[in-house]
Amino acid sequence: MRYLKFVSEFIKNPKQVGAVAESSGFLARKMAGQIGGAVNVVEFGPGTGAVTREILRKLPVNGTLTCLEINPKFCEDLQKIDDHRLKVVNDDVRNYSRHIENYDCVLSSLPLAIFEKAQRDKIIAISGRSKKFVQFQYTPFLKPKLKKYFDDVEIKFVPLNLPPAFVYVSENPRSKTGSSTARVRKNKRSFAVKAAIQFAMFAANFWTSILK
Repeated sequence: MRYLKFVSEFIKNPKQVGAVAESSGFLARKMAGQIGGAVNVVEFGPGTGAVTREILRKLPVNGTLTCLEINPKFCEDLQKIDDHRLKVVNDDVRNYSRHIENYDCVLSSLPLAIFEKAQRDKIIAISGRSKKFVQFQYTPFLKPKLKKYFDDVEIKFVPLNLPPAFVYVSENPRSKTGSSTARVRKNKRSFAVKAAIQFAMFAANFWTSILK
C-alpha cells in the first residue's frame, strides 16, 4: 500500500520526506486545480503520486508532466502510472536543468520549511522562472520569501489534510528589469504608508485612553 510505504520512508528519512502521510484528495485537487492552461508542467517532490494523478486529470492532451523525485522507492510508484504525458526523473530538484528546459507551471510538495536557507532559496529561485508556482506547506509564513520572486502570491487553506495545509499560488514572476524594481519600491512605499497609518491610529487610541 502507498500509505505504508510513505510512512516507512518518512521514518527512514523524515527531513527528506517531510510528511507522515501523502497529500489528501482535497489537497491534491486544490493544487492541481491551479495549473490553468499550462502545457509544460513540472512537479517537485511528488512522493507516491497523490498530486501527480490529479495534475494528469487536469493536464491538456498535448501537455507534459515531468516529476522530479529524489526517493527511488517513490519513483517506483510513480512509474506505475500509465500515462504517456508523464516523465519520472529520480534526481534532486536542484539538478533540474539536466532534465527540463521550458516549463509553464511548477507544483511542489517539498518541505521547504525544514530545508536549509540556501537550499530553500535555490528551489524558490528555480520555480521563479515559471509563470506560476504552486507550493504547499504546513505553515503560513512562506509568503514573504515568495514575494521576492513573484508579484502576486495568494494563500489557500486546506483544512481536510493531515495536518491541515496552506497552498501558496504565486504568479507574475519578477524580472530583473527596472520596471520590476519600480514595483518593488512602490510596494515598500505602500507598506511604509500603511505602517505609518496604523501607528498613528494606535497613538491616537493610546492618548485618548490616557486623557479619559
